[in-house]
Amino acid sequence: MKNDVLNSHKLGYKLYFQDGDNQIACFGHIMSGKEEIYVNDELVSEKRSFGFKSRHDFNYQDNAYAVEFKMQNMLTGKLECSFFKAGKLVKQSTQTALTDNPKQVAMVTLGCFIGGAIFGFAFITLIEPFIGK
Repeated sequence: MKNDVLNSHKLGYKLYFQDGDNQIACFGHIMSGKEEIYVNDELVSEKRSFGFKSRHDFNYQDNAYAVEFKMQNMLTGKLECSFFKAGKLVKQSTQTALTDNPKQVAMVTLGCFIGGAIFGFAFITLIEPFIGK
């Protein structure tokens, strides 16, 4: 791409596919669920998805394309992205938010649990005077 539009996106999956001279860039934001599909830096599809699977169908230069996102593993954040042209699978790619290292996954999970416990305790401590015992 001449001007990679995905460089401005931080927290998310960035996957790229090539179809002749056209580069298809796919982005999925981890927190907001916003998904965007670009062909040669031109936004062709966008939507928010909070499910485990979503699909974007679009046309570009008289070709019917589709991009499908499928969450494989919520704990590791493993996402599979499939690129279709004229209904036929062209390429599939996977990306993981965390590594497949079980120790790292356990540390992140433990960190989230501890962070949630601290936030919950602080929240209850702050609202207890207002709601009573």
